[in-house]
Amino acid sequence: MKIAIITNPNIEEFIEDKWIAQSFKRDGHEVFIVDKNYSESLENTCDVFLKRNCWGVDEKDFVLGKDTDGFKTRLINKNLPRINCDGKFDGSGKNYLCKFYKLKEQVVPSVATAKEIDKLPKTKTYLLKPHNGWDGFGIKKVSRDKAQKLWNKNYIIQPKIDFVSEVQFYYVGNKFEYALEFVPSKVPIYPEPKNYKFTKQELLLANHFANLSPNYNGVQRIDFLKTTSGQLLLLEIEDSSPYLDLESVTTYKRRRFIKDYKNLVYNYTKNFKL
Repeated sequence: MKIAIITNPNIEEFIEDKWIAQSFKRDGHEVFIVDKNYSESLENTCDVFLKRNCWGVDEKDFVLGKDTDGFKTRLINKNLPRINCDGKFDGSGKNYLCKFYKLKEQVVPSVATAKEIDKLPKTKTYLLKPHNGWDGFGIKKVSRDKAQKLWNKNYIIQPKIDFVSEVQFYYVGNKFEYALEFVPSKVPIYPEPKNYKFTKQELLLANHFANLSPNYNGVQRIDFLKTTSGQLLLLEIEDSSPYLDLESVTTYKRRRFIKDYKNLVYNYTKNFKL
């Protein structure tokens, strides 16, 4: 089988995609490691395309409202076998957080328009968060009045809330693998994550969000803010190109994750119908 891994070989996170590629090669497959600007001719030869760590490395790579994953649209339109290209949550913008908030789900309070700002908890500072943002790029921290003036359809609005850490649950498809905690948060400094000892209720909450995409053909990372009161609030369902932090887990967990990921790719490709 010919496998294309779409990533960014120029970032530190590439190491985990290198491990994944090596594991596929040991299984006897031919692997092409390419960036998101790969030649379209590759789509005539590869059997499956794996969307991985393909983002830019600094804010100059971010353009508000711009789709930087044109290859994903091509793969979908051509109906080619693909992994992590069909996410309906963060892969399609952040309006889902606003819908969840209306449904009183356990999420960071979020609204889709400036007219709805009074539905949020009152605070001195609000966040204008881009639908297509990553790594905190493009977020504006503003007052209530400026939030209303600067808002446009490229943003959702959230209150700036106090929290002690970020907690992330990692899945292959709908199968839970491990959880990590980042203290105090991933932005602006990326701290060394540590194993998170979750409660039964917290895992059920993460599973609830992961299972909103049944039989998902890819990996998912369910991200939460942990508030000062100890409550987890959904920050995002990263179903597009989640970094897996495989460097920060035990060898056993890393090998298990890669094995489960490969099996997902094999089963999906075997059953895929053009």
